[in-house]
Formats: sequence, C-alpha cells, structure tokens
Amino acid sequence: MRSLTDTGYIPISEEEVRLFQSHSGAAPGQTAVDIGTGTGEWACEIARLGLAVTGYDSDDAAIEWARQVHEKHGARLHFARHDFTAGAIPGSLRPGSADIVSCRHAIHLMDVPRLMTDIRRWLRPDGVLHVTTVVTKEGSGDRTVGLPEGQVRSLAYGWREHHRYTVDPHQQIIAVVLRGPDG
Repeated sequence: MRSLTDTGYIPISEEEVRLFQSHSGAAPGQTAVDIGTGTGEWACEIARLGLAVTGYDSDDAAIEWARQVHEKHGARLHFARHDFTAGAIPGSLRPGSADIVSCRHAIHLMDVPRLMTDIRRWLRPDGVLHVTTVVTKEGSGDRTVGLPEGQVRSLAYGWREHHRYTVDPHQQIIAVVLRGPDG
C-alpha cells in the first residue's frame, strides 16, 4: 500500500475540514494564522469557514501562487512570506491577536521549541493550536514527513487542554489540538 505522503502532497478531504472545525471550535469572525501554508489550500479551507486567515510560508513562489489562485476570498484571506525558523516575528503577529494557529504538515520543518513559544504569545487566552502531522517511527530519523510519537506527545507541554484525533481513514495522519496556552 502506498503511503499518503509518497507524492509529497496530502489532499484535503471534506471530512478533514469538518473535523478541524469541530475540534478547534473554528467559527465565523475568528482570526486564524496558517503556518507553512505552501500554496494556501488549507488556509483557503479555513477562510471558507468564515475566518480571517493569514497564511505564511518561506517559499516566495508558493506565496505568489497562493495570492493569485485564492484571490477570490478577498479580505478574508491573505498570504505573506516569512521564515519562522530564521526571521524575526512578523509585525502583524501581535500578542493575543489570533484565535487559531494551524500548522498542517509543516511542523517537522520548523524549530519546534521556538515556534511553540511564539505561538503561545500570538494566541488569545483560550486560543487553539491545531497541528496536523504524520507520526513517524521513533528512531527512524525520517523527519521528511512528520514527527516521532515522543515529539508529538511533547507538543502538549504548556497547554491547559490537549487532545488528538485521527484525520484519515488509514490512520496515518493525526491532529493535535492544544487549547489555552499557559503563560
């Protein structure tokens, strides 16, 4: 059986969007940040739920493509280039400015401890971090597609509430929902 990640792109299903909305509490009028947005498909799905979304990615070409393809969402959806592993925090990410931060299949590319510290600042007191990732085998050294179980579990440190659920029918992809960053 081929892995969902063999092609490098993991399609977004209606069920994944429904689960995201249900578990994150996403609602019209909220503000969301999508980290590692790539060409913006996930940010677009969040915007369709009525949220104001800014998608960030370090790839200039991906951001330009996202801006062109998803311009129909107008004021609800924006894209900006930013490298969260190397750059200073963008001025638009002020403390307490986001209801939801999403990171779909990109957290393994980040400096996770630094990112988690920054996300705690950006979220409102009851804000949600929603991470979607493939769980890789411990010790495999394969950080190309996801995080090992131990690192997935460590994401919950410093949050008042946390849970996880399976995203796909093959149970290869999970989502971790972290709510209420501790000071």
